[in-house]
Amino acid sequence: MNAKINRNCTMLVASIVIMTLIIMPVHNAGLNVNDHLSKVSMKMENTGTEYWALLFAVGIYHNHPNQNRPSMLEAVDDLYDVLVDSPEWQGDHIHVVKGSQATGQRLIHELLWLIQNEDRDDMSLVYLTTHGSPLKDQNGFPIDIPPKDEADGADEILLMYDGFETWYSFIWDDMLNFFLGMLQSKGVCLIVDSCFSGGFNDAPFRWMAQNYGVESFTEGLAEELSAQNRIVLMSSEEDTVSYGSYFSFYLIDGFNGHGDFYGNGDGINSAEESFNYAQYKVDSMGYQHPTILDLYPGEFQVTS
Repeated sequence: MNAKINRNCTMLVASIVIMTLIIMPVHNAGLNVNDHLSKVSMKMENTGTEYWALLFAVGIYHNHPNQNRPSMLEAVDDLYDVLVDSPEWQGDHIHVVKGSQATGQRLIHELLWLIQNEDRDDMSLVYLTTHGSPLKDQNGFPIDIPPKDEADGADEILLMYDGFETWYSFIWDDMLNFFLGMLQSKGVCLIVDSCFSGGFNDAPFRWMAQNYGVESFTEGLAEELSAQNRIVLMSSEEDTVSYGSYFSFYLIDGFNGHGDFYGNGDGINSAEESFNYAQYKVDSMGYQHPTILDLYPGEFQVTS
């Protein structure tokens, strides 16, 4: 699905969307998003390594049942079960959002929850699954919202619950990268299972916007490329679609023991081992090819 955006007002509309999502209260969540923003700078450091996860699956779409993908909802539940069965993870350190709750506003709310709670000693995991698409205007021309960083001229987007009803109900790769760049965790694992998910491999940057004026904002972000220890696991290439939730299910099998069994056998199911297992399984199907961006030194431990 291509977003219907007029080419000449893309930046204005994008700015309005961002501010609206951040300023408006999140219903049924108990806190205003602004409360999160005010607490980020006051966050107390925890001792030792804690594991935090945001698991976000859309799966159903408002007034468009033909676009529903029940396998996404099954996958996110399976991933939760595998994580809490491993000693690294605690149930209250994992937020699961799915179905009609999976709106763009809620996603930002949950990313801010993660930012508020993790610290530099921790490990963070973000899992996203929904329909994906390159961002194009009504005439089919690609749109790359600044910072201009797309070789094909188009940002990649993930549709939210009402994404087929409301043209602006999506989150794009740069916006997600912006929030992930605010994480202090010593390790960050992003998993995206969607069509065209290979486009979510942007180089990470730290949140340094407050150090720059409006005119130099984009330039400043580009200069603040970080060596953040991030690994990104994606179900497909940037220009190809995904089929079902095969990548998620095989990746979860990897976290459940298959990754290490076919890896180095050290008792740890790492993101790298589990991806290799899932990639082999999905590649063998012949029409979908998972991709990876690995900036994490060594192996990113997920389960044991």
